Amino acid sequence: MKRIILGVFAISLALALAVGATVSQFEDTETSTGNTFTAGSLDLTVGGQDGPFSNYFTATNMAPGHSYIGGCYDVRNAGSLPGALTLKVNNVVSNENGEIEPELSDGDVAATEIDPSGYDANTGNGELWDQLDVKFFIDDGAGSHAGNGVWDWDDHAIFSNFGTPSSDYSGYYSLPLNTDLVGGTMTLTAGQTRRFCTEVYFVDDDTNWWWGGQAGLTNNMAMTDDVTFDMILGLVQIP
Repeated sequence: MKRIILGVFAISLALALAVGATVSQFEDTETSTGNTFTAGSLDLTVGGQDGPFSNYFTATNMAPGHSYIGGCYDVRNAGSLPGALTLKVNNVVSNENGEIEPELSDGDVAATEIDPSGYDANTGNGELWDQLDVKFFIDDGAGSHAGNGVWDWDDHAIFSNFGTPSSDYSGYYSLPLNTDLVGGTMTLTAGQTRRFCTEVYFVDDDTNWWWGGQAGLTNNMAMTDDVTFDMILGLVQIP
């Protein structure tokens, strides 16, 4: 009996020592307050402004065989993160604007788009879209080519179908609609600015070299016609 009591006493003493050892450790704590996590930003401006914009890029009184710069504007990443520039074209409308005698004499038909290939990526009844080549580029060539407002060989071409008339002539040679034409080839770092330009070429049906010509579609059919389309510029986060 005495041994049992001594054993219980020894266990109790061991527990007491263990508890005493736990509460007697050194301890120190520090507190960090006001921890903040802030999202960065992507903010594309065009010509120093946020959109939407109307009639920024235009060309008037166009004649076959000539190229026209539709406009050049600074695109800037006003945000704090780098972003990939994107460009999409959509909502193409080729307006007839009535038919004058030269159009009708060459076979134009009222309220009808004369489409030699049967491919039709635009709305409206005009023929001008089928006779335009389109180019989008960054005006960043070297030396005197930088920012001069015209296409130079060392500028950065975003998209061009020059030499393959025309934008709506066939499914193969057309300007892809609602598709990013930049394809990740142009990055704007935070605060960076690039000069973005558009150019159009009115294909001359007498001299264009492409096989098949314009299959009977004449420049006269496009007299007084106009084309409108939307350009959607954007920035996408770089993974």
